[in-house]
Amino acid sequence: MINIGSLFSRNRSTSKDADSKTYLSSLDEREKVKTNHLTGVQKVLIVLSSKGMVFDTDSLRQKTLLAYPEAAVFFRTTSGKPIGVPSPKQVDLLIDLTGPGQRSPMGYALKLRRMSRFSVGRNAGVFRKRVYDRIYDEKADSNSSHLSKVYLERERQIQKEVLALAGIAFIPAGLAAPDLGKVIALELPPLSRA
Repeated sequence: MINIGSLFSRNRSTSKDADSKTYLSSLDEREKVKTNHLTGVQKVLIVLSSKGMVFDTDSLRQKTLLAYPEAAVFFRTTSGKPIGVPSPKQVDLLIDLTGPGQRSPMGYALKLRRMSRFSVGRNAGVFRKRVYDRIYDEKADSNSSHLSKVYLERERQIQKEVLALAGIAFIPAGLAAPDLGKVIALELPPLSRA
């Protein structure tokens, strides 16, 4: 007697199943970003990580403006120095990418929280878990299998999660096609000399 369930489970392990997982995970990320989207954001301040800056300021600005089109985006370092145009005294959204073990001035998280209407960040330091509105706790997720062991890839995943909590999507629009340069060159007929 043939077990029909085993036939279907064999078909799920094909390459189409991996593509389905990729699309389903991107749909989950889009839903998470939609639920975390804020209204009325005019000014955004992003505090960059001092150890692992995996996204450059231009890409962060572009993704932030895609999520909040009317917003002005400002950047600071973990030491409090502005990058580019200095930020105003009050901002609507604060995104703090400062990780654990990265030095910042005493009480810097409290100062940032006072100048923002809404704050998102990582669970780094003493007060951030109690001060910020939304926190991504990487220590709770460090045992899970989805975080990479490679430092910069891990930072990329964590910073994407923090940005998703702020309503900013870092989801690729499409997949890159495989490089067919060698395949095409092998399939061409030999050149004839005239």
